[in-house]
Amino acid sequence: MSAEHVHCDLEGCQDHGCGCAHDHENAGKSLMREIIILVFAGILVVIAVLTEYSIIPVKEIETPAALAALVLTAFPILKEAVQGLINRRWDVCELAALALVAAVLIGEFTAAAEIALILTIGELVEDYLYSRTGKEIKALLSDFPTKARIIRDEETIDVPIEEIRAGDRIIIRPGDVFPVDGEVNEGHSDVDESFLTGESLPILKNPGDMVYSGSVNLDGVVVYTVARPADQSSYAKVVELVKEAGTRRPPSHPMIDRFAKYYTPFILLIAGGVVLLTTDLIRGITILIVACPCALLLATPSAVLAAIGPAAKKGILIKSGRYLEICKNISVIVFDKTGTLTSGEMNISSIIPEKGISEEELLSVATAAERKSPHPIAKAIIKEANNHGIVYSGPVTGRHIPGKGALDTIQGSPVIVGNRDFLHENSISIPDAALDSKSNINHYETEVMVARDGQYIGKIMVADTLRHDTKNALVSLRKLGYNKIAMITGDNQNVAGTIAKELDIPESMTFAGFLPGQKEEYIAKLQDNGEVVCFVGDGTNDGPALVRADLGIGMGSRENTLALESSGVILMQEGLSSLPSFLSLGNLTSRTIKINIILAMALNLILIIFAGTGSISPVMGAIGHQVATIAVLLNSIRLSSCRAGV
Repeated sequence: MSAEHVHCDLEGCQDHGCGCAHDHENAGKSLMREIIILVFAGILVVIAVLTEYSIIPVKEIETPAALAALVLTAFPILKEAVQGLINRRWDVCELAALALVAAVLIGEFTAAAEIALILTIGELVEDYLYSRTGKEIKALLSDFPTKARIIRDEETIDVPIEEIRAGDRIIIRPGDVFPVDGEVNEGHSDVDESFLTGESLPILKNPGDMVYSGSVNLDGVVVYTVARPADQSSYAKVVELVKEAGTRRPPSHPMIDRFAKYYTPFILLIAGGVVLLTTDLIRGITILIVACPCALLLATPSAVLAAIGPAAKKGILIKSGRYLEICKNISVIVFDKTGTLTSGEMNISSIIPEKGISEEELLSVATAAERKSPHPIAKAIIKEANNHGIVYSGPVTGRHIPGKGALDTIQGSPVIVGNRDFLHENSISIPDAALDSKSNINHYETEVMVARDGQYIGKIMVADTLRHDTKNALVSLRKLGYNKIAMITGDNQNVAGTIAKELDIPESMTFAGFLPGQKEEYIAKLQDNGEVVCFVGDGTNDGPALVRADLGIGMGSRENTLALESSGVILMQEGLSSLPSFLSLGNLTSRTIKINIILAMALNLILIIFAGTGSISPVMGAIGHQVATIAVLLNSIRLSSCRAGV
């Protein structure tokens, strides 16, 4: 298994705000160089313009400054235009290049330099926004073990995971990550499989049980037999699914491309017609200059930047403008459960003491016994005790029993904390009422029973609870018109059904027991049925679904980063409260882009009329076209100050 770099096809490299097929693969590496070039070109254009209007009284430097600026900025535009013609593609790149060449041919070097500078700014903005996610697979693999401790010929040796063979026996200690899939031979331990299933509760593994690569051993020492080599393991399959899903991502075309398809030939027809009717070549060239769609090209990136700024301040990281534009088309929102709708962390849901025992006393006894345990449930109990101001300062003498609980002696009294089987093993009698109450336990709760001096004194219920803002977030989504909401999870049906009922998610839209591949398949099925899918998740097991969805939104509070880097949008704040804000902002951004396009085309139409009637010169045309560009930018800036989105 290797950390191959995922090609930029994951993001649809041919999609660019200017409608040109720019290669973004090395955009990050050359960004600083492009900025430096752009700054020098801008200085030269300013000098040329100031000289044009005699503000700088040295007329001789105007043409050299304009030509120097053209040398720095025009080549990529002309290159893309030629490639477009070769590929029989007519878009705004061809029109822009034609306007540049025409302006140069009639000696309007300053006008040509202005046009090239604005085009370059638009392209640089898109390069800055462009993001690739495949490279993060390398970062994920760096956290995965590269070696394993195996038993061969009665000796324990460390070998690279690539050399592990089916049938090898591996020793796994507490805190270790299982490097390959296999079957437990010796030992008992709780295992965190949230990497694969999203299930937050640890699973007790006994001899004969399967363990999977990417899972974390929490407490006991385990010896297991390898079932399959590393490149066929569960971990490798999840990473491969992310890559494969990325290659199937449907391309996203910015709104400007649809206009460009008709805009360029329309303008060429007008310019040619004016020249034929008036026999005035200058009028035709002026039309090309004023119609050069700089304002149109900036309609999308300027609005996107205006939206991304305030969103980032609110903890919403948007990787590309395409994810803002698609919000208006979303027809179904699919949520993963664990870590997305729920907190992904163990919390105390209730404390049920026996008669004569207070909740504080029960919690104090349990905390004292669990202090040495690394188990998530123990951490939840200790956290709850801290919240109640309960601090036990006695010596740590307790013993953690993997998969069962903990033993300790508190102030001379033996204490047992764990599941009911553990108490039965230690001859603790549990009242019938406590046993019968199991049927009343919420399906996502785990009971922790406590005994002292050989007597049962109560139990503590631990659960992976809903995030505090989940219900309000879903209500807000429905108010925004997103009424089709589904939930998929690796948990069992009881857990899924309980959560879905609390959130008013229909049973027909609730799916349990899904592995990563099945989640991705479900998203694909929805898309095949014509749905535009937004998937919200965290955890590495959500990676394939996040990449496959039309809009993948990752929760930024988890330590595992693959799902975050597979997402188009990351919610960095805890909870889902920022999700409705982002979707609202996306809709507002789309409306702003539409207004920008209408504004740019209306102003261009007015300038074309003036140019066609000979009312303006090429230089005045260039100034007028700058005014149109400024109008679009001001409209986008209005978006950045609007509070409707975030």
